[in-house]
Amino acid sequence: MTQTPNSALPAKAEKEPKKGKRTEAVALMIKVWLCALILEAVHLILSVVLTMFNRSELFAQAEETAEQAAQSTGQELSDSFVQLVAYGSVAFSSFISLAIVVLLGIMLGLLNTNSSAAGTGRRLWFAFSLYFGFRVLLVFFTSPAGANVPDWLFVLDAGVQILAGVAAVMGLIFCSKEEVLEYTGEMEQMRQMRKELEDQRRQENQEKRDKDRTDKKDDRS
Repeated sequence: MTQTPNSALPAKAEKEPKKGKRTEAVALMIKVWLCALILEAVHLILSVVLTMFNRSELFAQAEETAEQAAQSTGQELSDSFVQLVAYGSVAFSSFISLAIVVLLGIMLGLLNTNSSAAGTGRRLWFAFSLYFGFRVLLVFFTSPAGANVPDWLFVLDAGVQILAGVAAVMGLIFCSKEEVLEYTGEMEQMRQMRKELEDQRRQENQEKRDKDRTDKKDDRS
């Protein structure tokens, strides 16, 4: 008996992994994390602007480091080299921050498309959301450094950090829901792990019972 194409479709569908549905909690989680990502990018730009306004303190720290290096090596460093080191440190820290923002953007894209790495993206965002939320507390205890920076710029940067932290914490609340774990496939992975542990425990118990029966037979003989 030949199998029609229509009858072969269910068998093919059973082999495909079952993806979770995009519920309202998933959509809200992605939206608030997108807001946090945009605000973090704005904070990165403002941080560079604040540093450029406060170049005198940046150069003072670089000169102090250069003096310590000169005392240990016995060679004095030129002012141009000190300025190069100062700008280089700003560029390096900005590059690291930009790399983190890009990575979070990629992970959020994987979450949005529900790819196979969606669970990894959720866990990474979970960790950074904790950091963004903790950073909000630090904003209230941090005093502005440098007199060359306008006060409104400090207030603007602090407000952006607070909004980013609030959005990240809201995403943190949504990402812990069971429907989100179903969407990323992590809940199915946990079920499979639980089933494997139960099968392993059942097999160990069966082997123990078989061994006890064998020992009893040996004692009788």
